Amino acid sequence: MKNTILFLSILSLLWSCGDANHSHEAGADHNHDHTYTAPQGVDGFAHLSPEQMKLADIEYAVLTKRNISDDLRVNAQLVVHQEHTAAVTAFSDGILADLRTSLNANVRKGQVLAIVRKPDLLDMQQQFLENKDRLVFLQSEFDRYKSLKDADATASKNFQKADADLRAAKTTAAVLAAKLRQYQINPDKLTAANLSTQLTLTAPVSGIVTAIHTNVGAAVQPGTLVCEVMDMSQLHADLWVYEKDILKVKNGQQVQLVFPADASKTYPAVIYSLDKTLDPEKRAVRVHAKLQGSPAAQTNFVSGAFLEARIATSDKGGSDALPEVAVVQEGEEDFIYYLEKENAEGHFFNKIKVEKGGSANGFVLVTLSGALPEGAKIVSKGAYYVSAQGAGVAVEE
Repeated sequence: MKNTILFLSILSLLWSCGDANHSHEAGADHNHDHTYTAPQGVDGFAHLSPEQMKLADIEYAVLTKRNISDDLRVNAQLVVHQEHTAAVTAFSDGILADLRTSLNANVRKGQVLAIVRKPDLLDMQQQFLENKDRLVFLQSEFDRYKSLKDADATASKNFQKADADLRAAKTTAAVLAAKLRQYQINPDKLTAANLSTQLTLTAPVSGIVTAIHTNVGAAVQPGTLVCEVMDMSQLHADLWVYEKDILKVKNGQQVQLVFPADASKTYPAVIYSLDKTLDPEKRAVRVHAKLQGSPAAQTNFVSGAFLEARIATSDKGGSDALPEVAVVQEGEEDFIYYLEKENAEGHFFNKIKVEKGGSANGFVLVTLSGALPEGAKIVSKGAYYVSAQGAGVAVEE
């Protein structure tokens, strides 16, 4: 009897729960009739409670017409090309006796940077001076035999030998003089009193010493690299423009350079040259831009630094623009949020996809992917906070 009563009690409980669930589902269907649904073509909603609105400190903006250049943004690098760099090398064997420069020193073209001691250089100078003295004797012998020959007072072979000896000595003198000039010795001023055993290495270009590869006392051979000099006045920006955008770029266009570490500062440049070949790995064309503005502002510029370049490709007058903070990036796409409605439960925001264009003075050009309600209040300050609340929230009437 007790088991029968227990069974009936459980059956009654299950029946009552079923009625309650049915009543709840019916109520949910009834409430769904009053759910606000997103307009056609809208991606979703975000909801902020009154408390969240106070925390977010939301500010609004509206679309305005602005004259902003449509910029093409590309990667860039500061460089000095090889034709404006120089390697200072030893042109003969010897010992590095003196190094007259230092790393990062400013040098002038022709300035002595190093001294190489070459003791065996004395042998060549001795040969030149001895041959020079011999030339005097050979010249007098030639003149004497020529006079005798003219008077038929000597055999022709004596005159011919004197002539051959003189010409050979002159050839030797010319060769030795050319060698001495290679070793920076002026043969016209060489005497026994001013013999030299030193070779000077000079700067081929004006610029900055960027590297030193040897030290005082080191033995050097022809071709030994002593130091490197870079002409920093030829520092410019190399821009890499993808092939799909190359028709937008030409000589004379203005460029704004921005370092990633300080995006608030821009440095002007002007495009002056475009390569005629496409880089096969980057699938991009290298574009050269000359730095403008005060040299003092470029004091800390270094070759090899990476930066962003903004190329002014066109000037779109009176295009739709918004504050840059109003555009939110979600994944690979950009959106703006606008106020859909507000009530006691808070504010409800809708979003619409946009494409960004050029930017200037805190504003950016935007192209909307759909229609925006007339007079829509677009979230500017706090747009990322609204985005963080998520999409797809149903709004209650």
